[in-house]
Amino acid sequence: MKLALLILCLILSGCVTYRDFPAAALDRKMNNGTCDVMYYNIGSFNILDVGGYSTLQNVFRDASLCRKMVQVDEKPEKGLFLDVQTKWKPMTIPAFAFGYLSVSTLTLLPVWSTRDGYIVQYNVYVDGQMKDTYRYDITRKGALWLGLLPFAWVNAFTYSEDEAFDATARQFSYDAQSYLKPN
Repeated sequence: MKLALLILCLILSGCVTYRDFPAAALDRKMNNGTCDVMYYNIGSFNILDVGGYSTLQNVFRDASLCRKMVQVDEKPEKGLFLDVQTKWKPMTIPAFAFGYLSVSTLTLLPVWSTRDGYIVQYNVYVDGQMKDTYRYDITRKGALWLGLLPFAWVNAFTYSEDEAFDATARQFSYDAQSYLKPN
């Protein structure tokens, strides 16, 4: 119980927001395509997932970008295929080092990072041939410090990782309109 309370305090003593993604797309509905079927694969994340992967899974499972959405593990030889890849943009070495010190002192020492995040890449294939790539950056800015505990409520009013990844999918549905027409 004490360990759980300690972990909760550590998590709450930070402020995190996501930036540099197509936030305006959050106000749009996913575009509905008229194509028959879209095969898609969402590559696993190469770093700790805080909700982005499951958000993409849910968005594409429930999307109607085409009449039928089929999740596959490999690129099919025929048809429209979307390969979603996510690459982590690591924090700077000083931010990583100070992060370690901060956590080891139970956040008595502050740490912040302004450069880490993700690059989300949507690769569109038609009949096995790559046709286009849509790339969206997501930057995570955060600070961790016991002194921020009274301000943790601010996190409720900033963008989350879920919203950032959802926005990239919505923006993709807008940008890739030409591929979402009948096959």
